Amino acid sequence: MRPHGRARADRHKPRAWAICDGCGFLYNKHDLQWQYEWAGNRLVNQNMLVCDKCYDTPQEQIRVIILPADPTPIGNPRPERSQINNNPYTSIGSNIGTMTQAAGLAAAFDSNSNKPFFLSAVRYTSTAGLTNTIGKNWTGLDPNNPAVGLMASRFVVTAPNNAKLAAAGSVAYAFQGSNLPILGTFTTLSTGNTVGTLGEIIDVTITPTTNYLFHQFVITGDGVSSVSVAQLQIYSVG
Repeated sequence: MRPHGRARADRHKPRAWAICDGCGFLYNKHDLQWQYEWAGNRLVNQNMLVCDKCYDTPQEQIRVIILPADPTPIGNPRPERSQINNNPYTSIGSNIGTMTQAAGLAAAFDSNSNKPFFLSAVRYTSTAGLTNTIGKNWTGLDPNNPAVGLMASRFVVTAPNNAKLAAAGSVAYAFQGSNLPILGTFTTLSTGNTVGTLGEIIDVTITPTTNYLFHQFVITGDGVSSVSVAQLQIYSVG
């Protein structure tokens, strides 16, 4: 008699035999099942008939998740005015300044202070004097009072983790404010000197008295070496 492996022979109710595509054992064909696998968002037949021991449950990790559509927004909304109420004012307002090289001005306001020189706001060749700037234009911050700026109470400046604020070493810096529509005349709100170390952090609390439409942090350059800022955070009163 022919060996029939794991298949059953019944002379009263004969059933076809078939080979499992997985293990190669002989089974009754009706005991085998099609092997399926996820492809995108649907199950696809792999054209393999396998026994229970060889059958693999379709792997959910390769299934594509179809996200539902966003809910329909409400009409005439009244969102929280987070741009007025939250601190620090990192990504709000438009960026101004001369440190536009490397990753550019926006890099200093991306909420990530731990970054290298090439991902920071940089001026490869600084201009001589207290002239290398990075800051914010707050015009329109308050839609009800577009001509009223921000009253700053604190600023935090962080150097790249592999560079100094000024490659020349310890230099003078200033934090300034202005209400002129054309940049040029600024009021100095705080001054000091950088330490001249890699990843230096300057954290200064000031006594605010005036709202300004423009704030900027200024580093003294030597006209030869670079200046850089990884992050500038400006805090407001309140």
